[in-house]
Amino acid sequence: MNSSVPQSLSYSRSQRVGNCLRKNEFLESAAYDEYAVLQPAKTPPKSPSMLCAEPIRVIPIRTKVILWLAILILGTANKTEAQVPLKINLKTEAVDGTVKFGSKIKFQAEIENETQTPISGKLHWSLSDAEKKPIVNFAHAQVLEVPADSTATVAQALEAPAPGFYYATLTLDSGQEKYSQLFRFGCEPAAIKSRRVPEQDFEKFWSQTQQQLGEIEPHYRVTKQIESKNRKLKRFEVEFHSLGNVRVNGWLEIPNTPGPHPCVLRLPGYGQNMKPLNKFDDLAIFSFNIRGHGNSQKDISGKPNNFWIRGLEDKNNYFYRGAYMDCLRAMQFLKNHPQIDDQKIAVWGGSQGGGLALATAAFDPAVTYCVADIPFLVDWDNYFQLTRWPEIDQWIESKNDQDWNSVLKTMSYFDVMFLAPKIKCPVLSGIGLQDNVCPPTTIFCMLNRIQSPKKYVIYPERKHATGRQHPNLVWRTLRDHFQLND
Repeated sequence: MNSSVPQSLSYSRSQRVGNCLRKNEFLESAAYDEYAVLQPAKTPPKSPSMLCAEPIRVIPIRTKVILWLAILILGTANKTEAQVPLKINLKTEAVDGTVKFGSKIKFQAEIENETQTPISGKLHWSLSDAEKKPIVNFAHAQVLEVPADSTATVAQALEAPAPGFYYATLTLDSGQEKYSQLFRFGCEPAAIKSRRVPEQDFEKFWSQTQQQLGEIEPHYRVTKQIESKNRKLKRFEVEFHSLGNVRVNGWLEIPNTPGPHPCVLRLPGYGQNMKPLNKFDDLAIFSFNIRGHGNSQKDISGKPNNFWIRGLEDKNNYFYRGAYMDCLRAMQFLKNHPQIDDQKIAVWGGSQGGGLALATAAFDPAVTYCVADIPFLVDWDNYFQLTRWPEIDQWIESKNDQDWNSVLKTMSYFDVMFLAPKIKCPVLSGIGLQDNVCPPTTIFCMLNRIQSPKKYVIYPERKHATGRQHPNLVWRTLRDHFQLND
């Protein structure tokens, strides 16, 4: 393993801002980073200092109470924050946080001392694999002193031993306290492979499932809703029957001009309620809710919010068997609609919706473009090595006849990684490099099995979100694909 001593070390005085403003910035950053990828962004809360800057007006007593509570919460949070005297902000110079195999990746860390006392200690860099197992700990640690109310900047270059995802970690050990920050980075992700194969009856299982769906009459029911404000769209609530004769619903928006029109099928994240967008006057949009989501709860309740363990005892009763077929039936509805161009249908989802979008494209070749952002439901075996959810552990402990082997076997039938080779259309995926909900390792194990043209965009500092700019990129991509003029 090649490594180098820190490439730079510098100091600067901290630029102070009011505590309220600093905390407000932190809350804003956290909210956007963890936000569901397809939900509209909320306006960040105003800090007390910002509220004071507004013109004086009479404020109702109830509003005063709410404001007082907000100030109290922010003040308490700031006191908690102030208890951490040293902050480490670790970033990489690599544009998307990845490098080619054989190349070093350069990191820079800003170490901020917010106290009035110098803090010194030994500075350690380390490299860990995707499961956070140590690979390299540098034997010669650098001694660093961060002056009072100042920021020190250090740098280091690391090299990954093979294609994959890794963690660079920087730790300052003062002897009394350890301050640490890690950053996930990638090495040639397009070369990541999984050796796992589906169960022998995988194809038969899905063939029989689709046959059962075909035996159920859809009973399409379309109810016209209020026209959009600009009167350029017609809006309909759509209901039809899916696998198990379960009723599912969605919102169809069609331009108020002669068709047929291109269409985007939007699919929900975990527990998300898909609603009309009122966005375009030349593009149809079907915002569809699978069973248990949004307005599709007549037969399947959304509570408790435990979709991924429902029916896990038996693959024939597992929640996602019906959910995948809900999406396929939605495609059947669109292909038979006289105002929809069945040669121009795209599918788009984020998180759970990303997995649903991929499954839909795999099952129905009529999908001409697939957008799968931060996709869930992929590479299950690897997934549970990289992240863990107490809900699954508790479910296994409550079942005498279930263990990890039986659970993973059932889930393997719904692993989109095994469906990926069936996808024939172009695919676009937005990925949060620091995502611990849907780790990028699992996403690339799936993406690298897709044989059709594919693109991905990595957002190096994002967690389980892609940020505000990504939806704009997706809409531009889809409109270009459909040859729609802006």
